Amino acid sequence: MMELEQLRQLVAFAECGTLSRAAEALHISQPSLSRTMQALEEELQAALFTRQKNRIILNEVGQVAVEYARQVLAAAEELARRVQLAERTGRSVALGSCAPVPIQDLRPLLQELYDGVAVAPELNSSDDALVDGLRQGRYQIVVTHEPPPQEEELFCFPYREEHLSLLVPVNHPLARLTAIRAADLAHQNLLLYSEIGFWTEVCREKLPEAHFLFMDEWDAFGELVGLGAFPTFVTDAFAPGQSVENKIVIPIEDEDFQAVYYFLCLEKDREKFRELITRLQEKRFWTEPL
Repeated sequence: MMELEQLRQLVAFAECGTLSRAAEALHISQPSLSRTMQALEEELQAALFTRQKNRIILNEVGQVAVEYARQVLAAAEELARRVQLAERTGRSVALGSCAPVPIQDLRPLLQELYDGVAVAPELNSSDDALVDGLRQGRYQIVVTHEPPPQEEELFCFPYREEHLSLLVPVNHPLARLTAIRAADLAHQNLLLYSEIGFWTEVCREKLPEAHFLFMDEWDAFGELVGLGAFPTFVTDAFAPGQSVENKIVIPIEDEDFQAVYYFLCLEKDREKFRELITRLQEKRFWTEPL
């Protein structure tokens, strides 16, 4: 019976050009590779090579065999990937999100509604990469901040909004403002947590003249927010009207600092996530603080 390893060795020979180079690439002996090629010819009942003195080359039949071998190997790899994915998704849900807030929304809901299922969240600032990952099976659910493409294979709906404000020390010059625009933040020193998805790009693009102090550690960031003199961004997702001692929250008026989040799954998975979708559509969820 023909084996995948025989096809791999055939393709390796075609790519390397000689038995010696192919054997070296495959980390096997040249006689072993030669025996495999002979066995494959016997299995196919066709000559695949033209044998010359001290050399063999693929004939036309062999070249056809190589092309089909590549297709069979690609199909076998896809089969393994799909089976492994099906096995993983039976025990876990891969969640891709453009920002932290949707992860904090969906993770506790998934854990509540689907007992025993582990949630594997991933932050990805690119909406295109998230949608491609959904199509390819890398994610089972994604959340984007831009309307996704209208495709029959995708199910989506806008499920919530997020608005950023600025948390400002009471003795800071910005504290006198009742609302802030991007222009007010030019040349300001701003404290920013680095793991905030697409919001990082928004801040860099819309505030090119601001100076950012990036923090990678969440606990250290939180301590500096409480003790430091730098303004930082806060969201209305966790606790609208939140307050911190000796600081005030000032809304940012620019629409660039407001987002609509879109829930997406494959249409074929819509029934699987029906309870989750219902909860989101009815706004029956609570955003877990970071």
